[in-house]
Amino acid sequence: MPITSNVAWDERLEAFKGRDTAQYVETVKATASRCAACRLPLGPGAALSLMVFITEGSDSDGVSSLTFDPVVCHLQCQEPGLSMREAIGLVEGVISVGARLVVGGEGWGTAAIPVLAYTLVPNVVIGEAGGEMTSALVSLLLNHGFQMSTSARYSDILERALPAGNTCICTVAGGGAVQLHVDGLLMCSQQLDRGNPNDAAWLQAAGAGRVLVISGDNLTFAETGLELAAAARLGTLVTGLVPAY
Repeated sequence: MPITSNVAWDERLEAFKGRDTAQYVETVKATASRCAACRLPLGPGAALSLMVFITEGSDSDGVSSLTFDPVVCHLQCQEPGLSMREAIGLVEGVISVGARLVVGGEGWGTAAIPVLAYTLVPNVVIGEAGGEMTSALVSLLLNHGFQMSTSARYSDILERALPAGNTCICTVAGGGAVQLHVDGLLMCSQQLDRGNPNDAAWLQAAGAGRVLVISGDNLTFAETGLELAAAARLGTLVTGLVPAY
């Protein structure tokens, strides 16, 4: 039974994640705070286990997809494991989770840039059956003008950010509803509160007509902020400047 950062996992997971398995386990651990079985806090240094539910699907063209849905528990509550199941067509139930913040401004010597960050949960990968699988989200965004980022530093991301394709647009409604569309698909939707100082600052920055979108797999959203290091290391971090209306 392999163990990474006190998390025991099923060795069969390596057949799907390869050399990124250890980083995947650490990333999943970082996003979990309570045991999925007993609901008690996981606690620092506790012996944990990882259960991964993998759903196999394919579209009308025969392109295969795999959806990874991880669960972290206390080892005493649940043994590590891996479960496979088949789905009809592409996997349903995938949701967008994200955050927004403002980077730049007077302290940076640049204009304030509103950031819309999001990922899809569970993680979906696609590819030809028997071939290499790639992130569905990352592939879609790269095909619409987003760029890969190898740095998790906001200063580096800002310096290298390029406009995404003209198929990408961010709409900001008067009531504070923010939506990101890529090629007509709604990728992310968040409701801002103009009475909240942070949201008000974001909306004011978006008034300049552009939003920096940060997306991809392995983004971690926590109370302490947005963590991009794992995504940058794994090559699943993409960024693009999108017009805002």
